[in-house]
Amino acid sequence: MIKIFTALFIALFFVSCATVQPHIEEYRIAPKVQLKQFTAQVCREKSIKVGQTFSSNLLMSMDMNYGVGSYKLDTFNQSQWALSPNRAINRAIAEMLRDTKLFKNVQIAKSRSKTDFYLESNIEDFMQYFSEDEKQSFVNVRISMSLIDRKTSQVVATKIFSKKLPTKELNAASGVVALNKALQDVLSQSALWFEEVCQ
Repeated sequence: MIKIFTALFIALFFVSCATVQPHIEEYRIAPKVQLKQFTAQVCREKSIKVGQTFSSNLLMSMDMNYGVGSYKLDTFNQSQWALSPNRAINRAIAEMLRDTKLFKNVQIAKSRSKTDFYLESNIEDFMQYFSEDEKQSFVNVRISMSLIDRKTSQVVATKIFSKKLPTKELNAASGVVALNKALQDVLSQSALWFEEVCQ
């Protein structure tokens, strides 16, 4: 009897060791924002700090979540972000601001330097959605921004930027492409807004 249990244990051990884990695909958030040359001069001698972006806890992890229909939320089990959307988008906002050259310098949240302005941003939506029957898919990106005067703590300007795009295919990879394009558009919109604010 002991020999049978031992044989079963060894067989189960080798079977569990031979189980193949599914390969996890990692995806990046890396929007390619094309900016025109800005001419606004008011902020040229001003500095700005990009605060840590606010978002739901879902966007602070590497999990790739998606919505189905009106209420269901699920996670792609073979795909994940290389960097959490919160951190990646925060970095993209700072890079966009540097590329506008509207400010003397752009600092990140961890910087100890004092700046003239502080940018608060909130990711209200950054997700792929499927219809109830899962025959259609789209992405939605929605980010609000508020520019704050550090001396007075007053809000100088605030605006919400959004973009919704269909995906070409019904999978995570196609959703990533669409999310990057939508974020690219949102960042372009916000760059134009900063130029208006700095007029």
